Amino acid sequence: MNARNQCINLRVEVRQIREAVSCLIDSTLLHRVVGKFKYDQKNLKNYSLGSIGIEEVALKEINLTYVRVNSPELVAVVDKEVHRYVNSIQHLDSINDGLMYRSPRGEQGTGNEKNDPLISTKLQLEFYQIKKKKFLNIIENDDTLPWEIWTIILDVVKTKQESDYIQMREDVGEKLGEQVLNICNFVNQPKMYMPSTPAHADLPLVFDNRYSDIQPYLFRLNFKDHDSAPETLGDNVRKFITAFTR
Repeated sequence: MNARNQCINLRVEVRQIREAVSCLIDSTLLHRVVGKFKYDQKNLKNYSLGSIGIEEVALKEINLTYVRVNSPELVAVVDKEVHRYVNSIQHLDSINDGLMYRSPRGEQGTGNEKNDPLISTKLQLEFYQIKKKKFLNIIENDDTLPWEIWTIILDVVKTKQESDYIQMREDVGEKLGEQVLNICNFVNQPKMYMPSTPAHADLPLVFDNRYSDIQPYLFRLNFKDHDSAPETLGDNVRKFITAFTR
């Protein structure tokens, strides 16, 4: 089975990275979460689903309010990953020492300003199933089958004039709102594949059961960790030799 792929491209100011990414991830997870499974202990084939609460989030750096799942546990997990992602790019020289961005609608800029992004960065939100070894009845977390992948590409700029930043608050809010609507339209398409609800024993193969109040489909955030040291030629040679001699 091939995973569905959706790509979202957005231009943001460096101070808007965290909120833009959180909004897109939260808006997608809103449609990929179900209530907590409550099984009849006398007959595990029978179950009911708990309710899902929602809450509004008013962004501080972007003129937008959106809705997400009201689950402190899920919010904490997403916030932790987004924080790690943002920290991995905010220290880069291209961000800290790059040229300033001038909005096409703003005042005339200087020769040190440009409209090109300082950096383009990519993050993937992946939904997957865990494959269980047949006959052995063994679950291996690294043996997974993605069924939906959301690729978020951000073109990051840095404004100098306050008027440019005010304009970007409005522009990014408008574009981000459009993307939230696009997410809603995409996930509500008819005949879209969704993993079937498994038997009680196999529930962890499809859903993340570590949350006490909800049950999201298994997901993970993938991105290049810019904090890690770059690979050297020797590292690549050793990888090649290891792969060749297996």
